[in-house]
Amino acid sequence: MSFRGRIGIALLLAVCSIGPLSTAYGQQRPQQGCEIDEAQKLFGQQPRPDATIEPLLKACVAAGATDYRVYMFLGVIARDAGDRERAIGYLRKAHELDPAAPNPALELGFTLEAAHGDEAAKVYDEILVRAPNNRPALLGLARVDRGQNRLEKARAIYERLVAANPNDPDALNGLAWLQLADRNRVEGTKGFEHVLVLDPNNAEAKIGLAKAKDVYRYTFDTNGLLVTTATGTSWGFGATALLGLTAFDTLELGETHFGNEIQTLTAVGVATLPSDDIRIGWNRLVPLTYASSLTYDYRGHKSLPTEHWLDAGLTLYLTDYLRWVGGYRQMFGAYQWDGRLFRTGLSASLSPSWDVSWTVYNAAQAIFNNYQYIWSWVADVTYYGPGNTLVVAGFGYSTTINNVDLHARTILPLTDRIALQVAAGYNSLNYDTRVTAGFRFTW
Repeated sequence: MSFRGRIGIALLLAVCSIGPLSTAYGQQRPQQGCEIDEAQKLFGQQPRPDATIEPLLKACVAAGATDYRVYMFLGVIARDAGDRERAIGYLRKAHELDPAAPNPALELGFTLEAAHGDEAAKVYDEILVRAPNNRPALLGLARVDRGQNRLEKARAIYERLVAANPNDPDALNGLAWLQLADRNRVEGTKGFEHVLVLDPNNAEAKIGLAKAKDVYRYTFDTNGLLVTTATGTSWGFGATALLGLTAFDTLELGETHFGNEIQTLTAVGVATLPSDDIRIGWNRLVPLTYASSLTYDYRGHKSLPTEHWLDAGLTLYLTDYLRWVGGYRQMFGAYQWDGRLFRTGLSASLSPSWDVSWTVYNAAQAIFNNYQYIWSWVADVTYYGPGNTLVVAGFGYSTTINNVDLHARTILPLTDRIALQVAAGYNSLNYDTRVTAGFRFTW
């Protein structure tokens, strides 16, 4: 992603409420050779005897049953077993057999939500055309809206449900999730606590409270830096503020000062440390859709001309787990600073805690052999731990200048709102080594 923090993605995708339960379905005339009524009685038992129910349902299928309950029960069993795509097939069949029946439609909509949000929304809309106040359909549509980042539409549905029943726990939980999505930790916490007053055993509210402590609107980093090369050493210090303006938009402000303007090298090119680097950036993250950034760097020097960097980045979600990452940086000022940097690559989520990425860079700078191309690639592994813990480690290589780049970074929480930050990097060419250490404050 183009900027720090992924809590937005976790909050917007959190499940709002337990889906429709198949306990009181309508009766149809049993078909010869199909004991669907017996299967329905067993279906309501806890624990549910699936090993007994499934043979009864499969016998109904073999008999050519047209009772939607057969396929609805098979779909729910498959979903509960974790086979969501097979469940969708059964539930679509149940819905086709009786399009006006609400139960198979609700089960289908709920099962579609995770991977087929648009289709789920259509199913819920069809139900609401016939029954505008159908609560499970309204909750399902709100979940889809949240999952697709239509936060205001979801809010309108939850507020409508709360107006009808001020103690509706699912709607109140939904509003609390939206507060967290908007980075309002205090209000979100109050919302979940209110649900627990109404229902002390509400599992979703307990999950929400656990996640609320990791939510923040503002971040302030302060760091000390050391850069050493074969030609010299430079100490520096800096600070960066991230201001969450909306659920999706973040403003970045930063300044770094170096005492010695030595020439340095990274995996993506050559640079001279500025006396003062002042940054302003705008970052936008729409979870599971795209992320973009635009950053301007003013790089002032004591005895050299001023340089300017303008950087734009874009991330597109190809799937929920695979992202394309690209960007362009233009450097300008005096001739010696002029140049540009292209980057492109892929990033994949292996699990909620692990990401891997591969990025290729092409730089051309006047300061390096009069715009000679510098090709390089970088591979990174990222771990996201509890309490906003972050560990990144990577390896890079430039084929043009035969440079090996090693780098690592970690954020280790000390309290709920204070974390230790440490980063280090090494480039084999010119023995360029960088170390950064400092603190992160969130609130």
